Amino acid sequence: MSKPISRPLRALRQSSVARPLARSASTTAPPPPTSSESPTTESSEISSSSSSSEASSSKSPSVPSGSGLPRPPFSLPYSPVPRLPSFPNTHSSPLHKHYNHPSPLLPPPTAATWPTTLAEQNPLKKEMKLSAISGLSRDELRGLSRFTVRSRKVQHMTKKGKMGVNQAYVVVGSPERGLVGLGRGRGHNNAAASDAAFHKAVLSMDYVNRYESRTLWGEGKDLQGKWGAAKVHLRARPPGFGLMVPPMIHRIFTACGIKDASAMIVGSRNRPDVLKATIQVLHGGGNPSGFGTGIFGKKGPRENKGLGMRSKDEIERERGRYGVDIGRRV
Repeated sequence: MSKPISRPLRALRQSSVARPLARSASTTAPPPPTSSESPTTESSEISSSSSSSEASSSKSPSVPSGSGLPRPPFSLPYSPVPRLPSFPNTHSSPLHKHYNHPSPLLPPPTAATWPTTLAEQNPLKKEMKLSAISGLSRDELRGLSRFTVRSRKVQHMTKKGKMGVNQAYVVVGSPERGLVGLGRGRGHNNAAASDAAFHKAVLSMDYVNRYESRTLWGEGKDLQGKWGAAKVHLRARPPGFGLMVPPMIHRIFTACGIKDASAMIVGSRNRPDVLKATIQVLHGGGNPSGFGTGIFGKKGPRENKGLGMRSKDEIERERGRYGVDIGRRV
């Protein structure tokens, strides 16, 4: 059994006697060799101590030699092990991607793999998406007539209080092709609400069959629409008459390319109701009453109620005979 050490290790570490050890990571220069030692032993000890000191200095933090702090006898090597691309991503061991706080174990992701959380708010990407859905090119979307007919701030009550949001109604159309649509959108500001309304208006655009590409077809009940408490009466007019209509209807006629017409509003002048009643007349068509949607006995949408404006071709198909223009042409 070895004799116990009478002094603590700290006292031994602070002693002035220092021997070069090949196993330690000390960078202290060894004492000069004595004459009794052989040159081969001296060279081997120096080479071994220098190699060990270089290895330890590359793996352990640098500590001043005269500080008196203990040095670690050895340090483990560190080499990052990246995950394979086909590493399974399960609920128990998900594949975390460190974007804001880099991980020392995983390489940082490239800029091409960064998440695009605000991609839906990018105007270019929204335009490309709308072009793919509607079938219109981006140049055609930019060339559409666009009118923001109403923009306001609305609130809805929740358990957290009154939550405010902006609302907008947008009329979109193409005067050359006779297309018009109405959309309502919401957003955190007026610009976002108008963009959402424009997106819905483009998807709701439909063809308006114009007489001589300038005015309306028919007369009487064919040109009367009702939505809520708002009633609109539209009339066809001769060439050069112009548009003598209320401002809300004027936006719709301008968007779809109607140049000669007059109109009158009876009852409520609520803007959304007037716009919807006018669109209902211009788009025309309708489903038989009482059919509903065909799903669980639900009622059909009000947009499908009534017939609306009918052209000459539609009347000929309904009656089964050809029509002839007589009298003064309007």
